[in-house]
Amino acid sequence: MIIKFVSIYLYIGVLLLSFMFINSFVRGKSSYAKAFGALSLTLQIYLLGYLVEINASSLQDMYFWNQVQYFGIPFFPALWLMVSMLYTGKGKFLQGFGGLVVFAIPIFTFLLRLSNDWHHLYYSQIGIHQFMGVNYMLLIKGPWYYVQTAYVLITLVLCTWFYFQRFRNSTGDERIQFRLLLLASVLPYLALLLVTVNLFGIGIDYTALILPPCVLLINLSLTRYNFLEIKDLARERVFEDSSAGLILVNRFYRVVDFNEASIKFFSWFNASLKEEQLEILLVKHPDLWERIKNSEDQVCHFIVAKEDRYVNVNIRSIQNKKETVGHLITFEDVTERESLKQRLTEIANTDELTGLNNRRRFRECAEKADQQARSVQETLSVLMMDIDFFKKINDSYGHHGGDAVLRNFSAMLKEAFRGTDIVGRIGGEEFAVVLLNTDAEKAYAKAEDFRKAVAQKTTIFGEKCITVTVSIGVAERDQTTTDFDALINHADHALYQAKHSGRNRTVIAH
Repeated sequence: MIIKFVSIYLYIGVLLLSFMFINSFVRGKSSYAKAFGALSLTLQIYLLGYLVEINASSLQDMYFWNQVQYFGIPFFPALWLMVSMLYTGKGKFLQGFGGLVVFAIPIFTFLLRLSNDWHHLYYSQIGIHQFMGVNYMLLIKGPWYYVQTAYVLITLVLCTWFYFQRFRNSTGDERIQFRLLLLASVLPYLALLLVTVNLFGIGIDYTALILPPCVLLINLSLTRYNFLEIKDLARERVFEDSSAGLILVNRFYRVVDFNEASIKFFSWFNASLKEEQLEILLVKHPDLWERIKNSEDQVCHFIVAKEDRYVNVNIRSIQNKKETVGHLITFEDVTERESLKQRLTEIANTDELTGLNNRRRFRECAEKADQQARSVQETLSVLMMDIDFFKKINDSYGHHGGDAVLRNFSAMLKEAFRGTDIVGRIGGEEFAVVLLNTDAEKAYAKAEDFRKAVAQKTTIFGEKCITVTVSIGVAERDQTTTDFDALINHADHALYQAKHSGRNRTVIAH
């Protein structure tokens, strides 16, 4: 009677597992669905072998079908673990060496069971035991059997822990789903206990009886809440395949998941990425952490292998019924975009021939410096310069010769004045310099030093040497100077006086 009931139960279980296997492989497109299908297949082989074994009449037939079961028994714990890891976002640990570790013991178990007649490491003795007139296999466990049992227990503990972590951080329908997955992970512990104590002293495999409901619970939790394909496919195709670094944190900013690309970005931050508080991971970058915490998007600059790198950091809150349950942080490499932007800005602000600030950029920087100097009551002076007889240079040496003089003159300007000073080409052969925190007397001294250096400098153009001089007007901002335009006009008037006083000289505006 017991065998008949168990046989009907196992037969139904085999049919259901067959359906789940076919459904997962036909309709499923994600790695998670394939893993669940493989799990269903191994359990189907296990249950089918056990069904035929308990209905066999001879020890030889029982032994054969017991061996058939081991085409599934060693592998279902590994696949059970694989399913839980893929679904809870830990699939990256299965890549490469990780996958080999997970399947190492199942492969050994499979080989040792098939060759047990030679070494008896898995079953030390096999016989027949009768209970209530029914024959059962008597299997005396060998040393490797306990290794496999320990492995099964470890995989169950890991599965339970992975599902519990997600259950603890989930809400709504997702919480119900992980409650079912937790129940499916806890039931096999009961099977292990019953097999270990050998309840009633009969040879029934309680694991084979308990596993079908567990797999049904997993299937129900996935299909009922429609997470099997939508969530996993989205994760693989958007999350994992994204070139941007994607990090999922809970509402307490603890990392719960991340993709492969995000590891690269964290290496740029000189930080390792793991399931930890984000504040701890970014301890070397407190400004970045503060902006993430305040949901402020930003572009960060880092030096990686002596190269400039720019990373756009974007933070988006994840809402569930108007409650923030976490945040998705995106790290995108925008180095090319930022470099192009800087290049375009440089082109827009720089005089192409000389590399100095162009007229527009010079005015922009100079007016800003003038306002800042006024606010702190600092002195500020302006030099207006004009290369003497530049038209004659163009007439004598052509425009290429004139360009060579302008480039040489500009290089001297860059070298002669401080990095804090503002230098620009106003137009043609006319240049201007804003000297910060400098009065007229000091500005005059600097202008004179520069004027003398220009007169002594020679520009080589082909086989010819070109010598030029420069006239300079100096003006200091005082109480009568209402704005920057007035200051420029004073310096320009002083330059006009220098020109009409014989050139190659410096004049201070009065």
